[in-house]
Amino acid sequence: MTVSLAEIECVQKNSICLLDESAVEAMYEKLAADITVECEHKNPVVLCVMNGALMAVGALLPKLNFPLELDYIHATRYQGEISGGELEWKQLPTTELVSRTVIIVDDVLDAGITMAKLKAYCEEQGAARCYTVVLVDKKLKKEKPVQADFVGFQAGDQYLYGLGMDYKGYLRNVNGLYACAENIQELICQD
Repeated sequence: MTVSLAEIECVQKNSICLLDESAVEAMYEKLAADITVECEHKNPVVLCVMNGALMAVGALLPKLNFPLELDYIHATRYQGEISGGELEWKQLPTTELVSRTVIIVDDVLDAGITMAKLKAYCEEQGAARCYTVVLVDKKLKKEKPVQADFVGFQAGDQYLYGLGMDYKGYLRNVNGLYACAENIQELICQD
């Protein structure tokens, strides 16, 4: 699927800023402080959920001043789309998880399907404890199969981008959190 630059510009022009750069920094500081209280003496493995959590992990790790290991896991339901489908496993961690504390870091907890399966995978691998961290937890009208242990920001059910979250593969690099206009598809069609 090819996305035009005009579409990306339309999305940005018609979005609402939920967190600006200073609010993002405050969010990372609070997340790091909360994680430190719980995990600083547990020698954890931090699992970055690719691709969305890349920015989050890059911002959080320098703020976690305790011994830890870093690895990544790549499982996705989106494959460049704006709605999720079947979970596709792309890469499993190479670090041994048996008897370890694992901290799974992801960008957003939407329906919770992916995070529930990632957590189940870590537990199946013998993790002693598995914590979940998300930058954004979306409030939905239905029950989620998992709740995050650490949440940076509560959002509604808007389509979000920035901080690692993408719009059709773009805009992950935006340093802020933005909600697309509800009628974004209509706006794009008008351009």
